[in-house]
Amino acid sequence: MEWLKKMNSVLGYIEDNLDGDIDDNKVAMLSATPKGVFQRVFSTMTDMTLSEYTRKRKLTLAASDIQNTDDKIIDIAVKYGYNSANAFTSAFKSYHGVTPSYARKSDTQLQAFQRLAFTLSLSVKGGNDMQYRTIKNVEDFLQQMANKEHHKKHLQIISDHNGAKCVLDGIRAAVILPEGTADWDLSDAYFDTGDKEKPTVNLSSIFIKSDFCFELNVAKAQIESLINSFDDYKMKLDALIPEIIFIDINKMAFVTKSEAMELKDKENERIMAFQPKYLKETLDFIVCSECDVIEIYFNNKTITSNDGKLGPIIMKSGNLYAAILPVCIASFFKNKFQ
Repeated sequence: MEWLKKMNSVLGYIEDNLDGDIDDNKVAMLSATPKGVFQRVFSTMTDMTLSEYTRKRKLTLAASDIQNTDDKIIDIAVKYGYNSANAFTSAFKSYHGVTPSYARKSDTQLQAFQRLAFTLSLSVKGGNDMQYRTIKNVEDFLQQMANKEHHKKHLQIISDHNGAKCVLDGIRAAVILPEGTADWDLSDAYFDTGDKEKPTVNLSSIFIKSDFCFELNVAKAQIESLINSFDDYKMKLDALIPEIIFIDINKMAFVTKSEAMELKDKENERIMAFQPKYLKETLDFIVCSECDVIEIYFNNKTITSNDGKLGPIIMKSGNLYAAILPVCIASFFKNKFQ
């Protein structure tokens, strides 16, 4: 799969540069994700930070050089990024349990941390629940998103025209396009209203790519990780606002109410609040895609409007499209806490 290839290309780049500088911008380019996203996904998948992995690999190679070459220890230290003998000795002893000089003159067995490689496995966190989120089951999630209590009957069910299936309620919309449909061609994603004056409601008016002002590509694995942590995070929510959940969109990570308040007015920060049920069901739907990347867009028409309202967050992955309206943080906090 394409995203696995990108992940492994980053590991290859790191391996080739363990005796030099590792450029974060190069990592971002190879992984085709914003700076920092690869590090967060890496931590989720391996239970270690990228810097910890790099350190273990460097100390493994340093141990091999010490025991198999006549290079000076200080030269080996500098080779793997340590600017002083003391710093190298401290790190080496902490990892291997002995000093570099002792390792050279003895036959002691040292730690050996092997290079990682990402592979596709069905044994993933979430077990059967994660396996359930596949393209084969995407219509089940679409059905969950249909507003069965809506006063308009045409919005209570899945609409299907020429293979394009869609739902719409007051908070979000979701679309499955049939195979072979061109990207962003949602002309068949519409509802028959039964109204003579307005016989159809077309979702193409929501998914207008020319209106988007910002795009973020996120690894599907990171969205899956967010879903896995959803229930644990909800348990930690402030009792004052149990119906609201906050997300740092740039990082695709949950934040607390206090963190949201601190970050919401900062430039380039996109801290948004959602109703948990609607967000969870939308994320469950979009990760059914067979693609490894989720594209996230913001609507330019309302994201910066003077009344403080936010436009929908648009998510696309393969032939799946979803839109969800966030709660306006500014007006929400004004009403709740002022």
